[in-house]
Amino acid sequence: MTGLERFKGRKLGVATIHGKERVIGPALARVLPLAGFTSIAGVDTDRFGAFSGEVVRTLDPVEACKAKARHGAEVSGLDLVIASEGSFFPYPPAPFVPCNEEMLVLYDARDVTFFEQRHVSLSTVFGGEECRSWGQVKDFAGRLQFPQHGLVIRTGEKWSAGDRMVKGVQNEETLRTIAEEIISTHGSCWVETDMRAMMNPTRMQVIAETAERFASELGTLCPACGACWFRTTTALPGLPCELCGWPTESIRAYQRTCMHCSHVATVRVRTAR
Repeated sequence: MTGLERFKGRKLGVATIHGKERVIGPALARVLPLAGFTSIAGVDTDRFGAFSGEVVRTLDPVEACKAKARHGAEVSGLDLVIASEGSFFPYPPAPFVPCNEEMLVLYDARDVTFFEQRHVSLSTVFGGEECRSWGQVKDFAGRLQFPQHGLVIRTGEKWSAGDRMVKGVQNEETLRTIAEEIISTHGSCWVETDMRAMMNPTRMQVIAETAERFASELGTLCPACGACWFRTTTALPGLPCELCGWPTESIRAYQRTCMHCSHVATVRVRTAR
């Protein structure tokens, strides 16, 4: 099938236990002729890694997404499944600034095809700190937009089997009780942002942006063969300045490539000021 016919009348399964279907499903349904979307009951995406450390991710983000999507298809019996994976690390051009990389992979089990989308954003609420008093815990929580953003509190920075850990804390009284209990026993506690999507609205918004971009890419058809996902593959710098005409570091054009017939097209952007 060519174009968007591939998706016509099919139900999309979202492999998540963290509420991501609320932003991923509608974004794709607005562009693709789906019969609907649903979160997959019984899926266990935490088996592929947990931010809080009790399960270490052993796969890179793309492979972790593919594994989640295949797992979702196996659990649900659906043949069209999407999965998400997030990573947080220093932004390479400015290492003191944290960034959020979100990856989405759509798996079509009918022909074992994977579609991918990557998006990096500087919009993130992310951090962790060792605290030796309730005052320090409260200050940290305030800086990290608590209680709108949930927190994880545990014995130490690195989780070990047997350590106390409470995730999804969004109540100050609960946070204080747990913090004071751990500090009284261990002298300090470790507090960090809960990066699960349903506990971090800033991350959820980045996932929504990624899904919107993905939907747009999936809905772009190759002008040569009509296949979907005529995706952006290369950004070309050198946009000329509007005033002097000299090349700048801004993007002058994007290259799109068809995964089906390998057709490549260059799409130019406006002149820089």
